[in-house]
Amino acid sequence: MNIDNFFPEEHIIILKNTEKQLVIKEMIDKMEELGKITSASRLYAQVAHRESLENTGLGHGLAIPHARTDSVKDLQTIFAISEKGIEYESFDKNPVKFLLLSIFPSTLSTKYLYLVGMIARIFSNIETRMALEKLTNTKKIYAQLKKETDIYFAGISLRKIDDDYNTGDLSGVPSSNLDLLIRLDRLYELLDKGDTSDILNSKINELRKLIDIKSLSYYEKMRKKCQNSFAILEKETCSGCHMGLAPNYLAHIKKSEDISVCNHCGRFLLIL
Repeated sequence: MNIDNFFPEEHIIILKNTEKQLVIKEMIDKMEELGKITSASRLYAQVAHRESLENTGLGHGLAIPHARTDSVKDLQTIFAISEKGIEYESFDKNPVKFLLLSIFPSTLSTKYLYLVGMIARIFSNIETRMALEKLTNTKKIYAQLKKETDIYFAGISLRKIDDDYNTGDLSGVPSSNLDLLIRLDRLYELLDKGDTSDILNSKINELRKLIDIKSLSYYEKMRKKCQNSFAILEKETCSGCHMGLAPNYLAHIKKSEDISVCNHCGRFLLIL
C-alpha cells in the first residue's frame, strides 16, 4: 500500500494563484482537465459551500477542501503546493502551503477519511513539511510523498498488541461507524499534540455521543495499545500487522455489513 492507491503523479500541481477561492477553482479546473469530473463550476460551488460551513485548514500549513457527490464513482484527489502560502484562516493562523482537494461519492467516505488521516499525520512532521517546501518539481514532490507514505505504512505496525481481541465484540455495529471513529481519531490526534481548547474538547464530546458504545469502547482500548487503530485490508493481508487473514474469516468479513477487525492485531479493518 502506498500513495499510488490514492492518486497518481499527474494529480500534483504547483499553484499559480495565492487567493483561497481562486486556488480551489484552479485545483478543480485541473481535475476537469484530467477528465476526472464533468462540471467544474458545479463542484466548485459545492466545495466553496462546504468551506463556508467549516474551514478545512487543519494547521501545519495543510488544508483539505472537499465535497461528497455521487457524480463521481471513485475518490478523486488533487494535491497542490503553494510556494508563497495562502491566507486560509486555519485554526493555528499559519498560511497554507499544501492542499489536498478531494471529490468522492458517499460510498467511499471511509477511504477518503483514511487518506486525510494519513496525510495529516505525515504533515504534522516539520521535517517532512520543510523537505516538501524546497521542491518545485512535481515528480520530486510525488517521490517524497511516496517515501513518506511508505514510512507511514511501515510504522503503523511497529508496536505489538498483546491482548487477545474477540472479533465478535463488534457484531451488529454497522461499518458506517468507521467514518465517525476515524473523525474522532483525528480530533484525538490534535489533543495529543497539545490542543486543549474548549472548542476541540467540545467537538470530541459531541462526536463521542454519536458513536455506539461497543465500537467506542473498543476504539479507546485500541488507541491505548497501538500507534494507529486502523488498517487497510490489502488483498488478504492486514496492513497494520502484515498478517494474512484465514480464508473463512476473510470471506465472512467481506460479506458482513458490520465493522470488521483483524483477528491477529485487533485493528479496525478498512476494506477499500
